[in-house]
Order: sequence, then structure tokens, then C-alpha cells
Amino acid sequence: MPKTQLSLLVPFLIVFSVPVLAQNAEEERPYDASVALGYVGTSGNTKITTLNTEFLLTYREDYWTHNVEFRTLNSRQNGVGKAERYLVRDKSDFRLIDEDKYLYVQGSFIDDRFSGFDYQASVSGGYGQYFLRDDISRLEGFAGIGFRQNNEKDVGSEGEVVLTLGEEYDWVISETSSFTQGLIFEIGDKRTITTFSIGLESSILERISTRIAFEYRNTSDVPVGFSKTDTETSINLIYIF
Repeated sequence: MPKTQLSLLVPFLIVFSVPVLAQNAEEERPYDASVALGYVGTSGNTKITTLNTEFLLTYREDYWTHNVEFRTLNSRQNGVGKAERYLVRDKSDFRLIDEDKYLYVQGSFIDDRFSGFDYQASVSGGYGQYFLRDDISRLEGFAGIGFRQNNEKDVGSEGEVVLTLGEEYDWVISETSSFTQGLIFEIGDKRTITTFSIGLESSILERISTRIAFEYRNTSDVPVGFSKTDTETSINLIYIF
């Protein structure tokens, strides 16, 4: 099976394994999970197909909260690839005595085949704090230090120490809709990567919802001939476990 098709199947393979965790559905679940799928297809003079998938998992145990994210994007125009990106990210928080404060470790791996990089991988650790947390809204900020590996096509690999600064905000607008926003800076001596995301989710049925989302990603220094800024606007159908 081609690598692209296999990668697109990964979130669905994970989905079918999740129900095993839900055998005691009557009890309070230690996890929240969802899978999202977005597809756009056109035909006629120009044939364009775009498919994006997303799998999110939050798992809680004792003092730990693990947040796992897996995303893919694949776009083709008249049979020629225009975009192909894979992202895996994990942020694990360890709650301190003051429950609004935590220590964290975070790792990410991005394989963007139209960015000029073979891959970019980073790992960091630091301190985070909730400034607001109730049934309606949640605001947290975090800061840490780590290391990023940049593997540039035809050039090779280089590493750099990075300072990570980030914030996340969630707002429950009503029983059927919610708003999310996030901003992360990865500041290194060679390049700075800024990621901003915003999303609005609306419930259709008990476990099915739609989400309109926008993501902005800027890399301060990129290989010659490539754009520093990537944006992605998506409308996804989401199944919540």
C-alpha cells in the first residue's frame, strides 16, 4: 500500500481501537477522543481533491493529562500533488499541588513535503498555568525550552535550541457550540515558527458535530523558492467518542 494511503488510514485504525477503552461506559471516562474528516472535490476543466483528517485524544490519569494530536492533509490537482502534510504532536502535563499550575513535556513531528524540509521535529519541557478555568471557559499559558531538528532537502540536518511560548483558550458558547483559539511561538537562533489557530464547533447530533477552522503558520527562514507562510481553512465533520 502506498505510504500516503497508509498514513491516511492511521486515524481510522486508532478510532476502531478506542472503544476498547470504553468498556465501563457507565463510569466517568478518563479520556476524550474525536476524529474529523474534511473533503473537497471539484471536476470539469480542473480536477482538485483535498482530504484532511484529524484525530485528537485527551487522556487523564492521576496527576497526568496527555493531549495527543494526529493530522494529515493531502491535495491533488489534475492528478499532481499540491500539498501533503503529516503532523504528530503530544503535550503531557503533570499537575502540581496548586491544581492551576503544571509542568509539561511536549514533542512534535511535521512532515510537510511541499515546504522544502524533509521534516521538522521538536521536543521541549517547561511550566504552564491556568489563568481561567470553569464550566464556561478555560485560558492557559505555558513557557519552556527545548530542541528542534530541521532537516532541509538537499542540505541536510541542523539542530537549534528553542524557546517555546504558548497560550490556549476554550469557550463554551452554548450547549451546542464552542470556540477554541491557540497561539504558539517556537523561537530559535536560526528560525522562529509561529502557529495561530482558531475554530468554531457546532453540534449536529449527540456525537456528531461540524467545525470551521483556520490555521496560520509562519516560518521566519525557509529554503529558497518556498513561502514563509502557510494558511489552512477547513470545514470538518467530527465524530466524538
